[in-house]
Amino acid sequence: MKIRRTISRAIGLMQSLVGGLAIFLAFLCYYNVFDVQVMLGFSIENVELYMLVFIIFGLFSIISGLFLFYEQ
Repeated sequence: MKIRRTISRAIGLMQSLVGGLAIFLAFLCYYNVFDVQVMLGFSIENVELYMLVFIIFGLFSIISGLFLFYEQ
């Protein structure tokens, strides 16, 4: 059971990290830091949509990761 808890915590931590990176990428796209919009090929008209998708994915990922991390 201790191995299962350790693996669950590791996966939860990684999943929360991926969610945080998705939210960070959303803000990089919105503020066009380092020309991220050009590198990813996002049009200026759809940046808000991409930001919304990244934030929703990031929040769900963070919440799910925290549930896994604090699972008993």
